[in-house]
Amino acid sequence: MRLYFLLIALVGCSLSAFAQSARPSLAERSAQTEAVAKPYFEAYIARDWDRLEPLLDEQVVFDDATAHWVFGATGKQGKTVLMKALRETYAAIRSMHFFPASQFASGEHMVFIGELAYSVALPDGLVVDTRMPYMARIQVRNGKVLDHQDTADYKPFMLALRQARQAAGKS
Repeated sequence: MRLYFLLIALVGCSLSAFAQSARPSLAERSAQTEAVAKPYFEAYIARDWDRLEPLLDEQVVFDDATAHWVFGATGKQGKTVLMKALRETYAAIRSMHFFPASQFASGEHMVFIGELAYSVALPDGLVVDTRMPYMARIQVRNGKVLDHQDTADYKPFMLALRQARQAAGKS
């Protein structure tokens, strides 16, 4: 009977050790994440929706909690909903460039930190150019982007908007 329990324990330990060794290391998972997140982020900045779309998980979540004060709710969930929103709302962006300060992948997350410069045409015809501190966190799971969270300092945008309105004689 003792031998039976000893064998069960050994088999259990062996299976546990095998399961742990089959799991990718942090470095491997980070490299897998970077291989998806970098091309995704490059397509996002370029506003190349045809290149970006296949990299999205069907249940993708996209949000920028810091934009809510400026643009209202920006959160989107689901690939179809997000792609529709990107194609429609980002059409107003005339140019967008990212100036990186730092980036890193850790596990299933990749973070891009830097400044975002963009030019946007507002519905009233006013064009606003701005450059602001910006960070994006991209989560990749099973080879697809599952979550994209933007964080930005929108004060430079609001100042540029106010200046553009004053220059155009609008309030």
